[in-house]
Amino acid sequence: MKQFLLAFLAFISPVLPLALLITFASIIDTFVGRWYAKKKGELVTSRITRLGLMRKLIIYFTALIFCFLVDKFMINEIARNYIWFDWAFTKFIASLLIWIEYTSIDEKIKWIKGEGITDKIVKFGRSLKSLIGFKKDLES
Repeated sequence: MKQFLLAFLAFISPVLPLALLITFASIIDTFVGRWYAKKKGELVTSRITRLGLMRKLIIYFTALIFCFLVDKFMINEIARNYIWFDWAFTKFIASLLIWIEYTSIDEKIKWIKGEGITDKIVKFGRSLKSLIGFKKDLES
């Protein structure tokens, strides 16, 4: 059994950094979700949190490993003719899962604070754009 697990880990090692990023995003989403639930006055227990996080991670990891298998045995060889990096399909799916977590975090923060992360990034970009425009006006 130990040899099987080591061989399996070696086989899926290309996706382990992606799995770590997905785990990190899921943990942040879980803590923001707990914060949101407490603000709404809902019951938040460690058991509910743990089960929710574990179920989500099991589904995400299963999807990621399945996509990696499809990528490894079918898509990667074709995709390498058109792009310069390996495991494009797997990376796309991982990015999609991280984006789902990000939008969930952003949505909950927006509900709590009235302004989400994306709103703050857009506001910062606009202020930076106006600052650059102001600097160009001064130089003219």
